[in-house]
Amino acid sequence: MFIPEEDKIAVFMTTLRVRKSFDIGNRLDPYIIVIATDKNNGVIRMSANHFAFPGSQVYQQIINPDNALLLYGPENPGEFLTLSIMLMDADTDIQNAGKQLEEVINATAATANVIAKLTANPTVTVATMLAEQVLRGVAEIMRKNEDDPIMFVHDSWLQALTPPYGINQYKLHASDAAEISLRVSPVSKKPQQSWLSIANVEVQQ
Repeated sequence: MFIPEEDKIAVFMTTLRVRKSFDIGNRLDPYIIVIATDKNNGVIRMSANHFAFPGSQVYQQIINPDNALLLYGPENPGEFLTLSIMLMDADTDIQNAGKQLEEVINATAATANVIAKLTANPTVTVATMLAEQVLRGVAEIMRKNEDDPIMFVHDSWLQALTPPYGINQYKLHASDAAEISLRVSPVSKKPQQSWLSIANVEVQQ
């Protein structure tokens, strides 16, 4: 049985497909930036990661359930979890683009005053708004490399849902440009072994 206050979840991207070309031909060099925010025991955390898929093709199933990409966890998110995802197509060397991203994300987060705003109002709404602000700021900077924004996805999962966090459910996000599916999987704590009591004695010294 899943215990939402204790057990962990993992969020996977189970589908990623780009539906149109952003350059000449069908070749793509897509990458994603993911910002995750959770709130557990009064502590709110926001973190970012990025993943690249060079040499992809239009309409290729870049990610499918057999090679699902772990985006979050396994962790216990606490009260809530939000994920904001930006899908981009790199026009320059995708590896070089990746080297810039951490610096760009940190600078954009500082400009957005993320820490102060989350401290003042640690809610799903504010977390999502700030993550979107950071991602759109990153997109503007990466456009200088002529990288193309393809899709933005914002989603959230609540501990108080039934089932909690929407475990074992898929969410599809689709547009004319791309489609992304997300799945939340429960990671229950390992059950304790049941022991048969043979003796319970006090030993005299």
